[in-house]
Amino acid sequence: MKKLISIGVALAVLAMVVLPIGVAAQCPSSNYTYPTTFAKIPFAIIQSGLEMTGDLMGDLGPILAAAGIELPLDLGLLTPILDTVAGWAGGPLSWTVDMLGWGISILSAIVGALPADMGVPVWVGDLLNAVVCSIFTPFDCVVGDPFVPCAP
Repeated sequence: MKKLISIGVALAVLAMVVLPIGVAAQCPSSNYTYPTTFAKIPFAIIQSGLEMTGDLMGDLGPILAAAGIELPLDLGLLTPILDTVAGWAGGPLSWTVDMLGWGISILSAIVGALPADMGVPVWVGDLLNAVVCSIFTPFDCVVGDPFVPCAP
């Protein structure tokens, strides 16, 4: 059992490292909608995974029928449902990152306006601004130049 858990943990860590790098390393060359910022890459992964699952469900029904396996439900009926959920995951759900950045930006402005005698170090506002800057760094092809958020 411990070996099975270890294998599962290793695969989870591998997926957490490889999938974002794979999505970030792609150059926009197809009709696929790429994320607008690097912070939205996880949502793009969820969206593309749901779209792929929907496509596979549509293809799996005839394969199972040819093998003599009958299911009570046509798996192709799931494709439009998964496509709708995928569009929501890549669109409105990914807007939560924008709202998070906006909220941190407001917090940074509040912290920056506080008087120094309240005990809040000046660098806290700068740290919050760096986080916001990283959240809103535009997604671009990362095959060439290094990732430098908010470079002047």
